[in-house]
Amino acid sequence: PEQHFIRQNANVNLQRLTLTVLLKTRQQLGYFPALGDVPDQLIDHLAQPWGFESPMNLLDETRLKPTLHRYRTAIRSFLGSQPYTPEGQEQIEQAVRTAAITMSDPADLINVAVETLTQHGIDLPAFSTLDRLVGHLRQQVHEQLFRQITTALTAPQKAALDALLVVLLGEQETGFSRLKQTPGPPTLNYLRQWADRLDQLDALLDPTPFLRDIPHTKIRQFAAEATALEVGDLRVVQQAGKRHTLLLCLLHQAQSDTRDELIEMFLRRMKRIHNGAQEQLRVLQEKHRALEESLIGVLGQVLCQAKEDASDSVLGQRVRQLLTAQGGQERLEQQYESVSAYHQNNYLPLLWPLHARHRALLFRVLDLLHIESATQDTDLLDALDFVRRYRHARRDT
Repeated sequence: PEQHFIRQNANVNLQRLTLTVLLKTRQQLGYFPALGDVPDQLIDHLAQPWGFESPMNLLDETRLKPTLHRYRTAIRSFLGSQPYTPEGQEQIEQAVRTAAITMSDPADLINVAVETLTQHGIDLPAFSTLDRLVGHLRQQVHEQLFRQITTALTAPQKAALDALLVVLLGEQETGFSRLKQTPGPPTLNYLRQWADRLDQLDALLDPTPFLRDIPHTKIRQFAAEATALEVGDLRVVQQAGKRHTLLLCLLHQAQSDTRDELIEMFLRRMKRIHNGAQEQLRVLQEKHRALEESLIGVLGQVLCQAKEDASDSVLGQRVRQLLTAQGGQERLEQQYESVSAYHQNNYLPLLWPLHARHRALLFRVLDLLHIESATQDTDLLDALDFVRRYRHARRDT
């Protein structure tokens, strides 16, 4: 079909080769490049199926503009495409505005514009045209988001956010700098410091109501933008809505990251407690192995006595003598209780000594976290509320 199209619209070899180059570049690039920009290697490659001798030049763009215009029009008709017009720009604007709600990188938005034009068969304009249009639309969407996020901010809340950019009396750094810092690696040794950090962050301001309808990806993008800035850069931002939005998103991201780290440290601590109790159980089981063998030996001797032909009274007297020889009934009973307590791999009685040292801190972490059930089953949450309610009780509940 393509060769038939080319033969119908071009008569001589030079014209056919030029039309072939225009057709193939439009199919692959999405636009018609200047013929002078087409590499010679590509021209030679497209000339081979026609059997044209190499090297060959293409039509002169400066002298044969009407011919080339006719070729481009024929190619658009053949491919079912159309030139870039104001109608095509409107389609781009709608797609880019929608994408900019979740995307921020101009390169990603330009890709959206290119994909939209390609899907509708519209010639791609110059990159600078797309770059300017995307930048303008991105700014408009962001301004709309800034207004949406900060409209409900009260004067005291705005003052609290602005206070993050100044060094308060008695402080050595701004609150903005502390927002971007962490108290150390997320290890168990720093659990208390991370809990202090979350407590301080929550005391600043709750950004959730202002960001409720904002996509999570956009919050993270604004937070990353704020993180990349220095305090002086934020101070000179004249648009208050933008400044407050970046601070709210940074605060929200800091709170979320701190909660995530606290949850991870909490889970690691509980796992370490259970692993420690299981290890103690293993040691105790090894330690009690000799007692088990001794008790089994006593049982074996009792069975041997029972096999002998003796009356019940005589058998009972011999068993009592045997128990006395092994340390007495009370001592054997203590050994039995010591062995049987850990015989079924029940390490739960060993948890408390390991847990008690961190109990208050772990309760504090739970108090800082808002835990919800992922299902309709709330039994675990009910149990947690019960434990919290009686955490200071000294009596049996």
